[in-house]
Amino acid sequence: MPHLPTVGLALSAALAVLACEARADVPDVPGDDIFGFTTPTDVGNPGDTGFANENDGRSGKRGGRYHALNAKYELGHTVAADWWVGIAAFGAYNAARNVPDLFDVNRAAFDGLSFEIMYRVVRRSQVNPFALAVAMEPRWARIDGVPGLTSNALNVAFKLFADVVVVPDRLFWAGNVMWTPQRAEDPNDRSRWLSSSSLLVSSAMAYRVSPVVFIGAEARYLGHHHTLFPTREVGRAIYLGPTLLWKITDKVAFNTTFQPQVVGRSTVKPGLRLDLDNFERAQFRAKLAVALP
Repeated sequence: MPHLPTVGLALSAALAVLACEARADVPDVPGDDIFGFTTPTDVGNPGDTGFANENDGRSGKRGGRYHALNAKYELGHTVAADWWVGIAAFGAYNAARNVPDLFDVNRAAFDGLSFEIMYRVVRRSQVNPFALAVAMEPRWARIDGVPGLTSNALNVAFKLFADVVVVPDRLFWAGNVMWTPQRAEDPNDRSRWLSSSSLLVSSAMAYRVSPVVFIGAEARYLGHHHTLFPTREVGRAIYLGPTLLWKITDKVAFNTTFQPQVVGRSTVKPGLRLDLDNFERAQFRAKLAVALP
């Protein structure tokens, strides 16, 4: 008669194999950035390491010429099942000329550091098509994003990610919610510290047109507040545009999107159709991600 420990080990192994087979049958959302700005829930497999160069651009104010680019250089690692961590350095480029209420500026500068930790809270299963993940990213910044002037800032981005397989291997949806409270020096008087916060809500669809190309569309709501909690809104904007992901190789992927502001409102000029006091006419992203050996 077999010993009970031997039977128990055999039973555990059989259950593990069945669980792996069941998970393999569950359709999943690809782990690449197929949704533009919107982040999927995938954290990779334990031991995975990757590098990403993320370039977020903004252009257009109410008058004059305005361009800004924020570059993020991030090294990420999946430390355990459902857990991912990343460290990042930032650069900023700002160019403004004859823009109302802004100084003329043309400069590139180092823009601080961040650390991010992400946890996948809910995995997809045979009975649950959704996956959920949460993340937190504390950041030190050196450059105010709008005027491009020196301004030390401390903020923390609290993030919620969700995605779902709409049509297996073809159509996918994802949504993000992000709240970022901040304390920062007033760029016009650095002896003063100001409180603010931003709120982001996004929704995106992506369609696989070939094994290496995804196209889609994304809508994002951005709100700016003069309080740490999102209670005193001073401006909001909605951006809408197409998205593209190209898997150059099995280890290299390129993601891009261009999104004009379609509607907005500023408390400074509430009668106008767009908010160009707190936001820009258009925003775009170009991101290159590389899986490291």
